[in-house]
Amino acid sequence: MHWLVITHERATGIQTMSNPWLERWRNGHIGWHEPDGNQNLQKFWRASGKRVLVPLCGKSPDLLWLAAQGNEVVGIELAEIAVQDFFAEHDIRFERREGRLVEYRALDAGITLYCGDYFEFDMPGFDAHYDRGALIALPPELRARYVQHTNSLLTENAEQLVITVEYDQAVCKGPPFSVSSSEVLAHWPKLGRVASIDDIENAPPKFRQAGLTAMREVVWRTI
Repeated sequence: MHWLVITHERATGIQTMSNPWLERWRNGHIGWHEPDGNQNLQKFWRASGKRVLVPLCGKSPDLLWLAAQGNEVVGIELAEIAVQDFFAEHDIRFERREGRLVEYRALDAGITLYCGDYFEFDMPGFDAHYDRGALIALPPELRARYVQHTNSLLTENAEQLVITVEYDQAVCKGPPFSVSSSEVLAHWPKLGRVASIDDIENAPPKFRQAGLTAMREVVWRTI
């Protein structure tokens, strides 16, 4: 199948299915997005020359930062508008190819993004994994399945950096969801808690509007 070379203009084919996640992207309700990237990623990431898996990547500039560290970065995102916005906002030329998951490959950077259902992504062999907004975006009933699928894509000794949040869900419910330390370690026992930072100022607006006064961003890394 031939490649379609595109500059920074949006491609056709944006998903129109009814889905709360897609609706949020279409309406610009993306309070979780960090336009300047995640500072804890830049502080605690230590891998270079790796093939990095980034599930539910959105349009995060973290993808650029990871690639700048000498990694091959592969992100998966359901909302095609987010993928297209990533390339447009950073003026990155790309090739787009139709498939089970639509593939967007940067022409001048080591970044490839796939648009579609993460559970249908099947390209194992990643030796690094970055999760800033995937685990906490999923309700409890989906998190075990997410972890199992992610593990199937990683090598045995893959480097991982997982960022979660902790807050009182009685005040406001996710997403993003509060994920306890015990749950994180039940999923990934090889991770260690390396930082816990007060992050209420960067919480999505709905949390502050509900009266939440405390939220912690917790950083987990391979021991």
